[in-house]
Amino acid sequence: MMFDQDHAMESEICSALRAWRIRSRLRQDAIAKCLGVAQSQISRWESGRDLPRPHNIEAIRRLIWGPEADPLLALRHFVTHSTQHLLLLDASQDILARSIPYQASPNPLDRFGWVLDPGRNPAFAPAHRRYLELLQSPGGVIGMSITVPFEHEGEAWSAVIGNTIHSIAGVRVCLTELTFSRAASKDRDVRIQEVRLDSLGDMRHSLKLWHQPARL
Repeated sequence: MMFDQDHAMESEICSALRAWRIRSRLRQDAIAKCLGVAQSQISRWESGRDLPRPHNIEAIRRLIWGPEADPLLALRHFVTHSTQHLLLLDASQDILARSIPYQASPNPLDRFGWVLDPGRNPAFAPAHRRYLELLQSPGGVIGMSITVPFEHEGEAWSAVIGNTIHSIAGVRVCLTELTFSRAASKDRDVRIQEVRLDSLGDMRHSLKLWHQPARL
């Protein structure tokens, strides 16, 4: 398993190198000189025929993102190039980055974004208030899952929002996995499950329900 994770990381840095080189309009031989390797080595990395060694990975990171890579920039990069249904949100719930499925037009957020707007969908308002409270003062909460039922064209649907709270350089952001899918039943309860670390570092789960109908 660890080998698979290392292999994936090495492959990702090679893809990032190629994308950065093309975006910067640089030739492979120029990159090779910066990294102290042959041009053919850059070609093998970018094509996936070879993977860089750990010291090469660090040199590539420094070349792409600078001596000390901005962790928020790295998180944005991860989200932007992910094929999962991810959003990176700030404390005001503004979108900082979208994954590939949400970059397309139209996309599920264009179609169902109203479900997550407390002004257009009052059923979401309590969950939205709790989200803002946690971003301001997490109090040990590291994540939350929100399920919002709604109806679309006479069918039961639900929005499932998985939030992970991060504090980066004093700024709190939220990595959100967001999916919309048809529901098996017309459950009207908005559910919020919070994951909290206690003083011993153990995880504790709590569940809150709002017994009010979602928007029809």
